[in-house]
Amino acid sequence: MTGAPFVALIALLHSQSSTIEEVPNDAQQETYSAPESSGSAEGSSEGIGFRALLEVGPLSFPSGTRGGEQDLFGYAYPSLGVDGGEDFAFMLGAPLRFRLLDNAPKQKDQDYGAWLRREDWDERSDYGQVVRLLRIGDESGRFGLRVQPFLEESLGRGYLVNRYDNQLNANYHPAGGTLSFTAGPARVQLLASDVLAARIFSGELLLDIGRIVSDSEGNFDRYLVRASAAHDVGEAGGVTPEATVASVGAEFAMYKGERLRSWALVAGGARLNEGAQDVGALLGVAFEGNFKGTQISVTAQGRRQGGGFRFGYFGAGYELARFSAVGLSEEPQSDQRVPQDFSGYLELSIARGDGPDSTEVVASGAVEYSAFGRADGDLSLSFSSPGGTSRGIARVVVTGLGDKPRYSVAAEFRQRVLPAMYVWGSGATVHFPQPDGTLVPGVSVGAGVGVDFARR
Repeated sequence: MTGAPFVALIALLHSQSSTIEEVPNDAQQETYSAPESSGSAEGSSEGIGFRALLEVGPLSFPSGTRGGEQDLFGYAYPSLGVDGGEDFAFMLGAPLRFRLLDNAPKQKDQDYGAWLRREDWDERSDYGQVVRLLRIGDESGRFGLRVQPFLEESLGRGYLVNRYDNQLNANYHPAGGTLSFTAGPARVQLLASDVLAARIFSGELLLDIGRIVSDSEGNFDRYLVRASAAHDVGEAGGVTPEATVASVGAEFAMYKGERLRSWALVAGGARLNEGAQDVGALLGVAFEGNFKGTQISVTAQGRRQGGGFRFGYFGAGYELARFSAVGLSEEPQSDQRVPQDFSGYLELSIARGDGPDSTEVVASGAVEYSAFGRADGDLSLSFSSPGGTSRGIARVVVTGLGDKPRYSVAAEFRQRVLPAMYVWGSGATVHFPQPDGTLVPGVSVGAGVGVDFARR
C-alpha cells in the first residue's frame, strides 16, 4: 500500500493460523491477502510451506507534484514466501512501478533506467518494503518478533499508538517491527515504525499485579498496570518536528467468563516536548466476547485532553498529520494546540467466520468526538467468500471533521477465475508531502491479473 490508508484485515481473520497471508504492495494498497491457490494444502500445519505469487496490470498514479497530471504505470509484484508453522514465516516481495506514460511534469528522466519510479526506492527506508513478513515466535507467548508493513498497528490498549498505518505517505514505504517477551508477571512490547531509519520508537511495560501478590490463578490477569512511552525522531519519509508522549494506566477485570470479559480502564498521559508539556486522563470500559462464532470487542472512553497531547497520538492518519494536522496545508500535529476539553471515544470490532469454508467478515471502526467540535474516524470492512474465491476490503479515514477535514479512502476486490489465477481491481486516494510541508492529494486506480502457487 504505497500511499493508501488501508489495513490488512484479511490477515486478522487468520491470525490464529500458521498460513502465510500474502499482502501485495501495489500502488493503491498493501492490504490484500491473495485468494488461496488450489495448490495449497489448506488446513495443514505440518512441514514447511512455500508460496509464490505474481501480480501485473496497468496503474494510473498521480505525478505527486502540485498541479501534476496522472501518469500511467505498468505494475508488477512478484513475491516468494516460506511458512514454517506457528513459530516462523518469511516472505519477500518487490512492488515495482514502471512509468509508461509521463504527463507533465516530466519525471521519466529521473527514474531508474528511465522506467522504474524513483520515489519508490530513493531512501533507505524504501528498501524495507522488500520484507513483506518476518515472523519468529508467537506474540501472545513468551517471545515474538514480527517485521512487516504496519497497516493497523496498536500498542497495548492504544493509549499512544493506536490503529497506526505507516504506509500513508505515497513516497515512503518502510517496514515496521515489533518485539514482545514475557518474564513472570511482566510483559514488554517494543515497536519501531521503521526498522531502517530513525522514526517512531515505542515501548510498553505491562505488570500483572495479581501474579505478583497472589498465587491464586483466580487473581491472574485481573489487575493490570501499563506504562508506555513513544518518541518520533521525524527523520525519514520527510523531516518533521520531534514528538514525545507517555502514559500510565491501570485495568481491573470486572467480569471474566468463557465467552465474555469486561474491564474498567483508567489512564493518564502527557506530552513531554518543551513548550508542549500538556496532560490528559481517561476513564473507560472494554468488553471482549465470543458469541456463536462471532468475536466482538468494544471500548468506550471519556477523555480529558488538549493542547499538544491527545490519546492515540500516533493514530491511523499520523503519517499525513505529521505534515499537516488537519486539511492539506496546516501546521504539523507536533505544533498543533487544540482546546483543553472533553472527548468521547468509541471503538468497535466484529469478526465472524468459521474457517476457510465459510464466509468471513471483519468490521472495525473507531470514532472520537471532541467537545470543541472536531471528530476523527477510522472505519474498515473486509470479507472473504468460502474458499477465498472472492475477497474485498475497504477503509475510510477521516481527520479533522468539523475543522479542516481530510479524507483517505481505499477499496479493493479480487475474484479467482481459475485454480491458480485471479483478477483484481482497486482504487484509492493518495497524498504526497511537498518540500514546504503541505500535502498534494490525488487518486490512484489499477486493475490486473495475478497468478499464485502454494505447496506444503
